[in-house]
Amino acid sequence: MKVKDWFADCARGAAMGLGMVPGVSAGTMGIIVNIYDKLVTNISNLKKQFIKSFLILLPIGLGLVISSVLVLALVHKTFNYAPIPILSAFAGIIIGSMPVITKELKGQKISANTILLMALGFIVAFGIGVLSVVSKIYWNFDLGTYFVSGVWWVYILTFLAGFVAAAAMIIPGISGAMILFIFGLYNPILDMFSMSNPNSVFNNPSRIPSVIGLTLCLIVGIVAGGLIAGKSMKDLLDKHKIGTFNVVAGFVVGSIGSMFCNQELVFIPEGGTDYVWYYSLDYTKAWMYILSIVLLIIFTLLFYFVSKKALKSSK
Repeated sequence: MKVKDWFADCARGAAMGLGMVPGVSAGTMGIIVNIYDKLVTNISNLKKQFIKSFLILLPIGLGLVISSVLVLALVHKTFNYAPIPILSAFAGIIIGSMPVITKELKGQKISANTILLMALGFIVAFGIGVLSVVSKIYWNFDLGTYFVSGVWWVYILTFLAGFVAAAAMIIPGISGAMILFIFGLYNPILDMFSMSNPNSVFNNPSRIPSVIGLTLCLIVGIVAGGLIAGKSMKDLLDKHKIGTFNVVAGFVVGSIGSMFCNQELVFIPEGGTDYVWYYSLDYTKAWMYILSIVLLIIFTLLFYFVSKKALKSSK
């Protein structure tokens, strides 16, 4: 492979790293930068031509890993400073990416079954966010705290979240990072490796065993989701494509609600005793709400055109 082509593939892999942003589909980005087919083909050829396929995948993987780390660090830092504007940007990405999903629903007649399937997807996605808030306010169930304590069932939850995220990524327009976010695991996972977090692996060496265990559970869940659930999702898309996308459409809309209603946005301020929302003007100033609207519009339009480009490229 020529040096120029090697760095070009590295850059295309870096574009796929944007899939670490909730709402951005790594698969969609791969289609846009014309690397998706090359990636899938060489992954499937690893058994037959390991060395050749590995060398082709290497620059793509390096770009993907480097970009993912930088994107995660940027998202984590900005989210802690201004959560509402960042969530608005995420929501704009999801709304703008809807053409990838609605394309599959064109021409179908609206029926009771259609509405039921969409409602099911919506209730599941939005219900996860609402339940996380209720559990934190009324039952003091703070997932971030349990993540630090390393209680046994957190490892199972991390595995399941990775499993579902990987399986969902088979569907065009679905973001694995978005799945982690509505599960309430996106920021707790980032906090494990954050230099600024006192309970990260860098500032609290006692957490090294639990962080290694949680990371392994996430990786195993992602691999298992991709290999096991991925095949099931593909069968669903082949045999029940319209019904599957009805559920997905409802799920994606419900996930927008979960973006703005989850336990990440509820906290007890220093010196306080009761939970408050970040929506309070004491924590999110008026100018941040204006910025939120601007970001929502910008990212909706940007990813609308990105989605249209992806659909055109996939043809």
